[in-house]
Amino acid sequence: IDTTVRKQQNVESEQTGTDGGKALAESLKVNSALTKLNLPCRPIGPDGAKALAEGLKVNNTISELNLAGDKIGDDGAKELAEGLKVNNTL
Repeated sequence: IDTTVRKQQNVESEQTGTDGGKALAESLKVNSALTKLNLPCRPIGPDGAKALAEGLKVNNTISELNLAGDKIGDDGAKELAEGLKVNNTL
């Protein structure tokens, strides 16, 4: 995903699983433009959530994140909470 120009990304593919979550996380680390990321009802799983948390730790442009209905589980939610502790835009 090109996150250098796009302001909003809606991820609607049902194929967005753990690997997709990890790929998104890597792009968040170098994101300079994306401000909204919508990932509703994607099965990214706890490992995908952990990867997203790592990306969000260094991201300073995302101001809206939608994970409604994602299957991240308790462990994924804990990882995201840790990532959000150091994120200053969400």
